[in-house]
Amino acid sequence: MTIDPLRPENWVPYSPEHASEAAVRLHDYWASKRAAPDMVPSRDDIRPEEIKPLLPFVWIMDFERQTRTFRYRLIGTAVVEGVGRDYTGRTLKECHPNAGAYEFATRALTRILEDRQPLWRRGVPMFHHETEALRLENLALPLASDRRTADRILGLTLFFDSENRLYRPGVIRAT
Repeated sequence: MTIDPLRPENWVPYSPEHASEAAVRLHDYWASKRAAPDMVPSRDDIRPEEIKPLLPFVWIMDFERQTRTFRYRLIGTAVVEGVGRDYTGRTLKECHPNAGAYEFATRALTRILEDRQPLWRRGVPMFHHETEALRLENLALPLASDRRTADRILGLTLFFDSENRLYRPGVIRAT
């Protein structure tokens, strides 16, 4: 059975029930940085040294409100390895020109900003990538410079190989 990565039901509200340990850890860290239940952490609240083991899997995307453009601000090394290239500083559209995937991703990311709530998915990659990674897990968490109007997304992406093992090119695996 082929899973269509562009189906909206594949991005769901975050729940720890099916999420990886890494996703649970990042979500719990993000939640601990909320000043109040109706507020969203800012980028300044996120301290890289506090989530050091997760950094290779983390990315941050800015939302440029005037142009309604998403731009990758930071991409962890494991994400770059999983995709096969570094998109830091580039827009979502530049990186992923496939119209269907781009439009779906824009809708999902906009939903995260508008609802100020995390979304999660596990499945096949939406975008073309140049590696052997066959499946992935995404967690996307809103950030807000003023702690109210979300304008960035803190994300986590894990790639998995054909045996559902964490995909890390160049890493020798125990057999």
